[in-house]
Amino acid sequence: MENLFFILLLISFICLVVGLIKPRLVLRFLRGDKTRKNVILIFGITTVLFFMLFGLVTAPPVWLENLSKKESPPADESSPIDEKEAEKEPLKDTKEESSNDKEPPKGPKEEEPEPGIYGISIGGVAKTNLLQLTSWSDGAVSINMPLGWNIYTGGECATKSILARDPSAELKQVFYFSEAGPVYTNQELKTRDYNYMQMGGYNIPWFESPIVNPLTAENYLTNFSVLALTPFFQQAFPQVPVMTNIKIISAKEIADKPAYITDAKLIRAEFKQNGKSGEGSFYIVTADMGIGLGYGMMFIGITAPKGLLDLIIPSLEKSIESYTVSQGYIDVCIQAQNQAAAGALKAGKILSESSDTIMDAWESKLKTEQRMSEKYNDAILGSSRLYNPDTDEVYEITPEFYDHYGTHSNEFEMNYLEELPDDKWSYVPLNGAEYIK
Repeated sequence: MENLFFILLLISFICLVVGLIKPRLVLRFLRGDKTRKNVILIFGITTVLFFMLFGLVTAPPVWLENLSKKESPPADESSPIDEKEAEKEPLKDTKEESSNDKEPPKGPKEEEPEPGIYGISIGGVAKTNLLQLTSWSDGAVSINMPLGWNIYTGGECATKSILARDPSAELKQVFYFSEAGPVYTNQELKTRDYNYMQMGGYNIPWFESPIVNPLTAENYLTNFSVLALTPFFQQAFPQVPVMTNIKIISAKEIADKPAYITDAKLIRAEFKQNGKSGEGSFYIVTADMGIGLGYGMMFIGITAPKGLLDLIIPSLEKSIESYTVSQGYIDVCIQAQNQAAAGALKAGKILSESSDTIMDAWESKLKTEQRMSEKYNDAILGSSRLYNPDTDEVYEITPEFYDHYGTHSNEFEMNYLEELPDDKWSYVPLNGAEYIK
């Protein structure tokens, strides 16, 4: 919407400027006098109107405004994440904190320090401002989905698949495809299938599937758009997201995979969908059948417009975790085909485990980015940090003192300070000049 208002604002402003020079050029549609007064009346008002509308729709989120207004916390206090939680704190704790302002803590911290600014702006907001989920079921499976999202299903038993998508932002979506395929794992079989059809054989529905060799999770993801556009996949699940221009950001091996599995990874990647830039977290399990064909035995995705993924992962992780299969549906699958029933029986448990893996990777990413941000700030500000293992405190110092301490630590009473560990970058540093004796 902001793009539309910006374009209209730009057009109105250009017409205003041109009209003040040559009114007839922009008032051809107007009957009567084509004067500069009419130019100002028409295009001046529209320029102001579209400027106001553009400002309204591009206003920053409330949580971001509140964050920018917050002052940096004192050195011995943790940064509050949730104002409601702060209101719940008893008066006694407030008094204790005020007394701590006068005298810095000397002993080990009893509570783990709160995350820094990055944790508040992304992790804290994402965890406390969850999307509203509502229960949904088609009688076979049930899952909690974001309120107002469109839900699509396809397949049966072990191939049962589901997708939910925000109708106002199509890149906000969560999906679970089971046994998505087949894809070819070598050129030889595809050539034989082609020759067979050329000689008058039956049409092979998956002939247009891509060749994915080797059948790794990364290769499956980068070729999924070709598979999704095949006629047989479109017929089974026409709403399938077609993601192109895949750029792998990271890939994490998933442990304890079954023996029949070829590869299993949690992948973070950027992509294009209908010309829009997005990013996603994908849990992919592949299996090579050994006959020139393979499948994505599980393809789970959480996606969002680029830059927003970390804000919706906690909400959609809750959605995936809630997936269950009804006993009645399982019984029907057992009667139809035991192998399909086995997939249905495992689906809820597997999705719950995969949601834990997605969440763990999300937490790890935020911690890593927080450390990188803190280190970058130190480099820009020209400061360094030392860690006191006895008191679990962090001291901010100059790079010159850091180098001096490294070779002359025996000259100080606190001669046991260490290089700051990676898991302590969230600590608010104390003034080293006041503490290092």
